[in-house]
Amino acid sequence: MTNNSDADEAAGQSVPPLCSPRVVGVAAVALLVLLGGPLVSLLWPRSIPSTQDRTDVSASAAGWVDEQRCADCHEQSREFALTGHANTLRPADDPESLKLLRELAESPLGQSESVAVMMPDGQPVGVRNAGKIRHSIPLHWCVGSGQHARTWISTMPDALGSMDLLEFRWTWFHSIADFVATPGHPEAAGEGAIASLGLLFDGPRAWRCFSCHSSRLPVVDGVIDESGIHGGVTCQRCHGPRARHVATEGAYQDPAWILSDRDDSVARCAQCHRRADEQKPGTVRPDNPDIVRFQPIGLSQSKCYQQSQMSCTSCHDPHRPMASQNPRGIWQCVQCHDPAATDHTLCGAGMADNCLDCHMPAVETVPHLPFTDHWIRVRQESELAR
Repeated sequence: MTNNSDADEAAGQSVPPLCSPRVVGVAAVALLVLLGGPLVSLLWPRSIPSTQDRTDVSASAAGWVDEQRCADCHEQSREFALTGHANTLRPADDPESLKLLRELAESPLGQSESVAVMMPDGQPVGVRNAGKIRHSIPLHWCVGSGQHARTWISTMPDALGSMDLLEFRWTWFHSIADFVATPGHPEAAGEGAIASLGLLFDGPRAWRCFSCHSSRLPVVDGVIDESGIHGGVTCQRCHGPRARHVATEGAYQDPAWILSDRDDSVARCAQCHRRADEQKPGTVRPDNPDIVRFQPIGLSQSKCYQQSQMSCTSCHDPHRPMASQNPRGIWQCVQCHDPAATDHTLCGAGMADNCLDCHMPAVETVPHLPFTDHWIRVRQESELAR
């Protein structure tokens, strides 16, 4: 995989590739013109991860081991390969990614819109036809497990030799099994070689994107080494580099791998799913639908969490696909609200099922993208209308 785009054609002449040194050299100045204003922030912005966070993500090559070795001894790692976490980042030329992009290329949207996709030699390329000029850029990565959505990105060097990221204009949504404009993008494609194909994010934002969608993210002199990225949140992202563990046939156990308490457990999930103390003051409130996307925030505000020892893993087995866990059942709730237990608090409305419909409904943070609200509570009428 390279960062070199195919040569474009305009009026019989070649247009320099979007990632050529000449284009990159003026990108910092041209960007404001192309996008028509300041850089657009990520849909779900957060602070830049700390050095400790980066150490967790950037497992050294020396400590890393082929994760097939995990499956040799740990049966749960075999089913884990089917989870959304394990599949949240893949090369754009992966078969599952290409299947969706072919659907886009053959759809009325892909054939009628000025921003489409082509696949010369099986390598996906985002294309914008503007009169006789064709802008194109290779799509390098497919982000998202497909359980909610999938978005494609292209990486390119910036003027300082670091990495910028272009988020492609079209996103595939599971809820409608179709493509629409990527959340946060304008309704109509912009003008120019970059703004017409998507939104450009700078190096720190590119790093944040990869850091939450990969297990190993090698960085050399401040630049991500894409050849060493291990896509998906897999065993060693949560359990630590395991080369020594494997070499000693399991005898070596790093104390850092052991969870200290349930807050530590939730904090590990919150590395990517966000913490309440990362949010702007005044934004963590029941009527703010934007925080629904960040499950640990809502969970930490819930009385169920504050008045018990529950954690993320009380309801979710991280080693199994969500579909195999009956995620919208009531077995999670009756652990603490069992009608057969005389000392349990029961539903004030007298209901014995459909708990999530009232207390943890799915909320669309943006169109076609529903997330279960983990702020467990009796919801107000104004909230139920969302």
